[in-house]
Amino acid sequence: MPAAPDPVTAFARDGVTPLGRVLDDAQLEVARAAFADAQVHGVTGGYARIVHDAWRRAPALAALIPQLGAAACAAIGEPALVLFHDHLLDKPPGGDDMAWHQDFSYLPLDRAGGVTLWVALDDIDVANGCLYYVLGSHVHGERRAAWGLGDPDDPRAALPPIDVPAGEPGVPIAATAGTALAHHTLLWHRSPRNDSARPRRSWALSFVVPDARWSPRHAPHPRSAVAPRHDGQDLEPDLPRVTATIQR
Repeated sequence: MPAAPDPVTAFARDGVTPLGRVLDDAQLEVARAAFADAQVHGVTGGYARIVHDAWRRAPALAALIPQLGAAACAAIGEPALVLFHDHLLDKPPGGDDMAWHQDFSYLPLDRAGGVTLWVALDDIDVANGCLYYVLGSHVHGERRAAWGLGDPDDPRAALPPIDVPAGEPGVPIAATAGTALAHHTLLWHRSPRNDSARPRRSWALSFVVPDARWSPRHAPHPRSAVAPRHDGQDLEPDLPRVTATIQR
């Protein structure tokens, strides 16, 4: 899908905006090579093989963050953001569907301000498991987490569920390699399994507003590079800070 002519308006209205090409051909090859090298750090589940904190493990990916962060800032009209977390996703043929969920359900933060920047490293369409969205659903606020509610005292368990009507598939948004989607952390989205023989690799980056604070009681999270945190604690100073204008 081509970039939205007015991404900020599209983001506010729909909760998601296509950004078009964010990596050129050379950068895409660099990202793919770094992706391959980082797989040794991955964990495999029914849905995909996932590498958490990829930017910390691959300098080539870290070097792309200022450029991607500037695109994220522009997409949502924020002057500055912080990269809280990122992960690489390799969804092989077959496997499980990813159910409807909100990204904020899995962020140990005190607010939902920010954006998920999802970068396609392959051509990703309906056949190999593109993202599906319920447009505008971000305005309904936080809902019950789709999975991971093992503790009966988990505050997310008391929230109303994501109530997508039966038979509602959502709106699929295909993405070609090197393009990105920016979606709200409260937007309802899912992705079905890869039913093709083609690769389906992506890089998801969670950018948050600079005044966000830690809230471990809100949600567990697979951050691999930090010591235990407490509620109200500032974000770590070594996290990448990005602005709408790339600092050179």
